[in-house]
Amino acid sequence: MSLGAHLLAAAVALFLAGSAHACLFARDTQPEYWFEWARALFSADVTGVEHDRQKSRDVIRVSVVETFKGPEGAYAALEIPNRMWASCRLERPEVGARVLVALNPNGDALLVPLTARYTDELRRHASLLKSEPAAPEKAPKSGARPSQ
Repeated sequence: MSLGAHLLAAAVALFLAGSAHACLFARDTQPEYWFEWARALFSADVTGVEHDRQKSRDVIRVSVVETFKGPEGAYAALEIPNRMWASCRLERPEVGARVLVALNPNGDALLVPLTARYTDELRRHASLLKSEPAAPEKAPKSGARPSQ
């Protein structure tokens, strides 16, 4: 096997491992990990699903119901690679479905079905985060010089 074939095989293996990890995360994660991963986390109702076959993606339009983390919003349009549904064994949401939407700082989006029980878990975790006292800032000691 040539070096190029080895590199291609390694790249495919890394891609599949990353996809598998993302799928496990999307399906099986606990609320605290959603809060760590996402910069925006909210429940939403699906208002539209468009299939863009040329770009191999779906555009999922949602109306925000409840924001758990991040800025409040009214609606969003998410571009999801359509390979995610099959590779993660997730169903493409239909109009009217309630979903959990997570957006990370890199602009990646995850969208999974959301149950009432899991919504309650997310609310509990969000309230725990809000009730935690902020870490006090360390003030320099009197007479101490700021480090450079």
